Amino acid sequence: MTSAFATTSFAEPQRAQGAQRWYAAQVQPRKEQLALAHLRRQRFVTYCPIIKRTRRLRKQSISTAEPLFPGYVFVALDCEREPWRSINGTIGVLRLVSFGLQPAVMPRGFVEQLQNLAGGDGHVQFDEVLQPGDGVRIVGGPFDGLCGSLAISGGRERVTVLLQMLAGETKVTLPRSSLIAS
Repeated sequence: MTSAFATTSFAEPQRAQGAQRWYAAQVQPRKEQLALAHLRRQRFVTYCPIIKRTRRLRKQSISTAEPLFPGYVFVALDCEREPWRSINGTIGVLRLVSFGLQPAVMPRGFVEQLQNLAGGDGHVQFDEVLQPGDGVRIVGGPFDGLCGSLAISGGRERVTVLLQMLAGETKVTLPRSSLIAS
């Protein structure tokens, strides 16, 4: 089983230029590749971080290349000079993530850090050595952006993180690929 992302150049990092900032665009389910192609045809700078995931299928481990953030791609824009509203009408794109009438800008350095973590094959690799007690930040999923400390490392696949939530500590078990050092 192979993924279309493994054979295309869509994962190759493009860098934001000048006054451009990164924004997230929500795309149709499993249409990241289609949305990227149409955004690039309009000359938008785009990025879709790809990660290699291992899944069990009928007692067999299969590696696939999948978007790190399924349903989202990143677009670099200078909202003062570029026609950002046209993104909402792009094939494959549902909408540019916005708060009110303005697009919601990504934190400075977030997308650039993901691009720096991409290996030669374009896949984002979280190869930092983490020890129990190290501070970590969760990337993707329902706990996206939350910080905690590594409690137990069960090898390269699963880890347990202690999160400070609701006046207490909560243990959460996640894939190792969902963590970066904070």
